Amino acid sequence: MDEEQEREVDHEVEREQQVERPPKAKAATHRIHAHIKAFIRTGILPLPSPAIVRAFSNLSASAAVQHSGAWSSRLLASVDFSTTIKRQVIHKADDYLRPVNWILSCIVEGRTTLVILSPYEVNKLLPSIRSSTKVRLHVYTPRVTQAMKPCDDLTLYFVPWPSTFRIPRSSLRMQLNIFAGQLYLPDYQTYRQFAEFLGVYTTQMTGVKIQSDGFILPKDRPTEIKALSPFKTTPLPFLKELLGLRRKGMRYSDTHVGKVLRARLLTDADFDNA
Repeated sequence: MDEEQEREVDHEVEREQQVERPPKAKAATHRIHAHIKAFIRTGILPLPSPAIVRAFSNLSASAAVQHSGAWSSRLLASVDFSTTIKRQVIHKADDYLRPVNWILSCIVEGRTTLVILSPYEVNKLLPSIRSSTKVRLHVYTPRVTQAMKPCDDLTLYFVPWPSTFRIPRSSLRMQLNIFAGQLYLPDYQTYRQFAEFLGVYTTQMTGVKIQSDGFILPKDRPTEIKALSPFKTTPLPFLKELLGLRRKGMRYSDTHVGKVLRARLLTDADFDNA
């Protein structure tokens, strides 16, 4: 073996990828609260309620608390959905996030309220939901591949059926998608709305002072978008953490949302096959 080959052997390093998994935890006991049953029957939520929380409020990340006032009060989750493990000091509940697949909707005073349910609640309450005239149960899944069709209009399948249903406002659907971990956007217009909600720069804005991650401070925002973003400080670190939890180590940097979080600008060409 010559000297050059010896040097190559000396510098050879064996690498073994290790996945860090959350510690074992005891599953929480499922409970169906009387307020959930009453909501299905009457379409009225007695808020505040021990059975309901704001969807984003149950995340323990400090950034979630920091931006708590930015999220809609009409995007809710049952406590049974939000509580997956018995809390202990060594456990971080964020590591055990439940996927978003079942949503109750109700229209009150012309505005839609969404309540995310656990599979257990849906299984137990389905007969009551089928006979309800006040709420609808929707099947939902976030769009995590470009080949998937978006179903955030909540019309993919819902019960009772047939019945009339008003598609939720785009702002509420956007927050649902963020919470659920959606990675792809349907078109350039939706991308602009997404970026404006987050307070992030797009090519439509000119002469704007931006931060290193693309965030625009409230004092630097163009007049036409000042009211569109509720964030006073950048929400991007929190969203990166949330998506990391949702993806469980799987890469997402080349997706639409991943590019936004990396301060990459999107164009119409990014949506040609969306």
